[in-house]
Amino acid sequence: TGWDDGNGSTVDFWDVIGVCKHTPVNCNDDDACTIDFVDVNGVCQHTQVNCDDGDACTTDGCTPGSGCFHTTVNCDDGNACTTDGCTPGSGCFHTAVNCDDNNACTTDGCVPATGCTHTAVNCDDGNACTTDGCVPITGCTHTAVNVDDNNVCTTDGCEPTTGVTHTPISVVDCNVCTPDVCDPLTDPSHTTQ
Repeated sequence: TGWDDGNGSTVDFWDVIGVCKHTPVNCNDDDACTIDFVDVNGVCQHTQVNCDDGDACTTDGCTPGSGCFHTTVNCDDGNACTTDGCTPGSGCFHTAVNCDDNNACTTDGCVPATGCTHTAVNCDDGNACTTDGCVPITGCTHTAVNVDDNNVCTTDGCEPTTGVTHTPISVVDCNVCTPDVCDPLTDPSHTTQ
């Protein structure tokens, strides 16, 4: 009989005692990144392994000695104003951080290198007749200054540009026989000489 079994996947030969042998072809290339097989013509083929795990959050690759590997993607964009994450279906995402400190007395912002900032608001209304302040819940306040000097001999007022004024009141009664004076502890008086 013939020694060839017509199978391209075997190596056919006679052994030392004259027995026909059919040893499977060894196509192993010792590369874990290939699938090894014998084609219909008996020729070894080595097809690249598909290491894609379908996860957008991994970088897929292959090492001949060990096979497929899946390394976690680094989604850090180096921006302290975003929260970085990854979704397997779509990959990296970068969500803006919320820098709102719920304080109406600060202006909130963000610097990519350092993160959130909270700068005190300027409540100065440029009016010397108000005391400016800030309440965290409601924001800037502008309270009228107290212009009363407790002196009945002055008219108290305020000029927005210069501040509080105390103008002496006029006690002139057009009577030359009385000195026109004002006693701060009482009402204006005209004392007869």
